Amino acid sequence: MDKISQLSDDLLIKILSLVETRDAVAMSSLSKRWKSLWKLVPRLIFEDYSDEDEDAETKETHWRNLSHFVYGILLFHKAPVLETFHLNVASDLLALEVDSWVRIAVERYVRDLKISFHYDHGLIRLPSSLFRCETLETLELHRVILLEVPCQFRFRSIRTLRLLSVKYPDEECFCRIISSCPVVKNLDVETNNSNVAIFTINLPSLESLTVRDSLIECLPHEYLFVIYSNSLKLLNILDYFGEVSIIGNMLELVEANLQTLSRHENVLKSITSVKRLSLCLDGEAQYPTGNVFIQLVRLEICMCQENWSNMFVCMLQHSPKLQILKLVENHGMFVDRKIGWVQPSCVPECLLFNLKSFEWRNYQGSEEEKQVAIYILKNARRLVTAIIDPDSVKLVHRRKVLEDLEFATRGSRACELQWPERKLVQEQVLKLSLYH
Repeated sequence: MDKISQLSDDLLIKILSLVETRDAVAMSSLSKRWKSLWKLVPRLIFEDYSDEDEDAETKETHWRNLSHFVYGILLFHKAPVLETFHLNVASDLLALEVDSWVRIAVERYVRDLKISFHYDHGLIRLPSSLFRCETLETLELHRVILLEVPCQFRFRSIRTLRLLSVKYPDEECFCRIISSCPVVKNLDVETNNSNVAIFTINLPSLESLTVRDSLIECLPHEYLFVIYSNSLKLLNILDYFGEVSIIGNMLELVEANLQTLSRHENVLKSITSVKRLSLCLDGEAQYPTGNVFIQLVRLEICMCQENWSNMFVCMLQHSPKLQILKLVENHGMFVDRKIGWVQPSCVPECLLFNLKSFEWRNYQGSEEEKQVAIYILKNARRLVTAIIDPDSVKLVHRRKVLEDLEFATRGSRACELQWPERKLVQEQVLKLSLYH
């Protein structure tokens, strides 16, 4: 403790900034020198971990205690600039206090503001001063119900905006919020069963976009995302119930992650300039005829859907510069995968000239899977590394993988077949052969 107390005030304040505000205040009792340092910490983070199943009286007591604590901290806080104000609460009872707390945060030149409710949506009214805030750079709203939003306002400094399971007064409210962020670069939107059917995103400054369903909501919600942005570099679409329409071509796109898309052929058409791509598509998804992924160098395909190999073959045939190929099973929806493997009529160009790395996670070793793996090993003439990771921990299964693939014909003499713990497996196989 003496050594810590010898540190400068600036460094001690940085240490206290790393923990939740309640812990920072508690740590002030460790030393007289620390007693008032928490008041200068530029980050205020309030976490509420109360149980959802508490009775009404316990919830009200907990709410009052937390409310008094937050007000007390804001009253005595002396940092010249409030860089961060995060409120993560369990009960919507605190929603009535949000207006006052956000107003105080704005007066302290807040830069990073987050309001989040764990369980029920919190009905909040944001102060008018927030919509005139010139310092706010990051805004996150999670599971909130917005009472109203001004007709005209401008978030001139927001670079990162996260609207997660937000319920809006009307459909136009979402568009007003989005259009009022002229310099935003990172946008994360999560849908919910609200009255918004069309989410229109038209932000010329946008570089990173994530759109997804609210996994907390049980009922499917039909919606449409309409995306206008030619400046996007990163795109994540985690979509299970709705549709996504991209207007124009994303020529600057570097990385894209598309999960469980069945009705979005136009999405693939619009991202053919992407360099790194992860796909988890419905088995009925169709490859956009006539399109070539001319810049794609890294491809990851999830095998949790049936007949995933249809899209797999099409992507190989239309990705001539592909260097890294990875097969994974991120969702585990099928124990016995039905691949529907049909060998290409001619070897894809990427296998002949560019593929250097091939990785297969959760390899089951079925006859069809073995055909796919052997086809890649046989035809990838520039392959350097092939990693096969069996989904079974049983030595017998790993030994079978060793027998099936170790001696398969390889198109590249430089290719080294690897899998986790290979040396250990080989040693155990050797021991078994000695015993038998």
